Amino acid sequence: MNEDILAGNWRQLRGKLRSWWGNLSDDDFEWIGGQKDRLIGLIQQKYGCTREQAEEEVDHRFSEYEKGSGDMLSGLKAKTYEFGENAANKARGAVSAVADGVETASSYLRENKFDAMAADLREVIRKYPLQVIILGVGLFYLMLRSRSYRS
Repeated sequence: MNEDILAGNWRQLRGKLRSWWGNLSDDDFEWIGGQKDRLIGLIQQKYGCTREQAEEEVDHRFSEYEKGSGDMLSGLKAKTYEFGENAANKARGAVSAVADGVETASSYLRENKFDAMAADLREVIRKYPLQVIILGVGLFYLMLRSRSYRS
């Protein structure tokens, strides 16, 4: 593990280091402060091993930690990909539903005569008078706004 990465992730790593080397105290962790050489020296001192053994142990633990982080990252990538696929499928379904609605409206306009459409419109107005009034006011407002933009 790179010295900069160790220093940057020091707070996150402290819990992991504590589980790996239980003989290290909170004061030891404060003194180490994210410096790999200090960690190696303390491991050597507290566990009575050579400097090379301490370095190998630290490097081994950090490489395991990085692998675990890589697995976590690949899992996150897979979940992100799955989320994107689900969103794309839902979007395709929505586009398909809109296209079906447009097709239905198009066939309605082709198949019905004006008298039938007028009767259907009267039925809608009787069934939903308030909504039709609100829709009418909204359309009127949009027409007035479009005229003011042309001027």
